Amino acid sequence: MSASAPADRPVASRRRGGRRAVIIVGVTAALLGVLALAAIVADGAVRGVIRDEVADRVRTALELDPEHPVAVDIAGRSVLLQLASGRFERVDVDAGEISAGDLTGTLTMSATGIPVDSTRPTERVDARFVVQEGDIAAIAGALSGASIEEVALEGGQIRFRSTLDLLGIPLEVGVGLLPEAADGALTFTPASLVLGEEEIDLQRFAEQFGGLGDGLLSAQSVCVAEHLPSGLLLEKVDVEEDALVIALGADDVALDGPALSQRGTC
Repeated sequence: MSASAPADRPVASRRRGGRRAVIIVGVTAALLGVLALAAIVADGAVRGVIRDEVADRVRTALELDPEHPVAVDIAGRSVLLQLASGRFERVDVDAGEISAGDLTGTLTMSATGIPVDSTRPTERVDARFVVQEGDIAAIAGALSGASIEEVALEGGQIRFRSTLDLLGIPLEVGVGLLPEAADGALTFTPASLVLGEEEIDLQRFAEQFGGLGDGLLSAQSVCVAEHLPSGLLLEKVDVEEDALVIALGADDVALDGPALSQRGTC
């Protein structure tokens, strides 16, 4: 028994050393897990604070009610890492339904390359204002000065029906307006005309009837810029399926500056 004891001691020492290593690894893993969890919690808390701050700034820039719902998503890697780098990769904003003069639609925005110092320029800001077909009638009536009976979006045009007094005879007309963007305004140029069931050439109609129907058949415009921050430039307008889609954007604009705090002009 006593002769074999020295041989047993190294084995027991190795066993105790192995148990210590397992304990150290376990404790280290647990600490790393706690640190990772703390980092996730901290990242989530900071993300929430930044989302709330961005939402408040959007409400202020668009002059919305303080309780107006604004959803903000901070894309990319950890917010803490982005803060440490001094720049956020991308922030997406959904401002929901807003009004810009006679236009009512949903506004979404996206900014990329946003410096933590908001007085420095952000690389790019894009906005998309979508007016549904059912909300077009308000501006169609204002543009034509006539009573609008039906409005539809098709063939890249805003088409509406009204009644024209043609030499004392009421005649149903259909007018197609082509929307375009120009100097902060939406312009609407007559592109098609239907009398009764027959499509009429606009130039031929003007030659035959002179100024008759000028309210319906003259180009009109609606200023959008005066209802939005001056830094967001009206870039494009399209008719997409059942909506009028207005695209705005800006390069190298400071989020905390006059470009987003002052209204534009036409």
